[in-house]
Amino acid sequence: MNAETETYKDHEIEIKYDMYSENPREWDNICIIHIGHTRYSFGDEHYTDRQSIDDAFHEAEKAGDIVLPLYMYEHGGVTISLTPFSCPWDSGQVGFVKVPREKMIEEFGKKIFTKKLKKRALEIAKAEVETLDSYIRGDVYGYVIDDDGDACWGYYSIEDAMQEAKGIVDRIVEETGKNMD
Repeated sequence: MNAETETYKDHEIEIKYDMYSENPREWDNICIIHIGHTRYSFGDEHYTDRQSIDDAFHEAEKAGDIVLPLYMYEHGGVTISLTPFSCPWDSGQVGFVKVPREKMIEEFGKKIFTKKLKKRALEIAKAEVETLDSYIRGDVYGYVIDDDGDACWGYYSIEDAMQEAKGIVDRIVEETGKNMD
């Protein structure tokens, strides 16, 4: 199933949905996503009672970790965000995202959790939640060039898939010295 098709330098690029995409929470992430929901467990830690998730939240705060609320909107599909949704009936806080202070210090080779490092931690949290949201919504893509040519999968936006495909076409054109196959 195509999401988008474009002709670029006389090569047809098809962007298709990745039906076998990889769960991004199985990668080496910095954040830990805590979910407290009876029907969904798309995070790293899952809680079925309110007290357990509240305890985990307070423990993370006490450790000096960055703790951000995680919101979910569910109506004909599911989407998540670090900012609340406007619908009071089908949305609400579903958990939190923890950015461990010690992991940030270690990953970036610092001695203390500086203001600049905290800002970077917020950017990482936002990016990890956006990637997980793309996965949850099924917005993961791949590209195929010239129907049976180069192909690659696992892009969490149409724009990233198209940009990579155009880079491959540029390389094909450069190597062959012509636009057509």
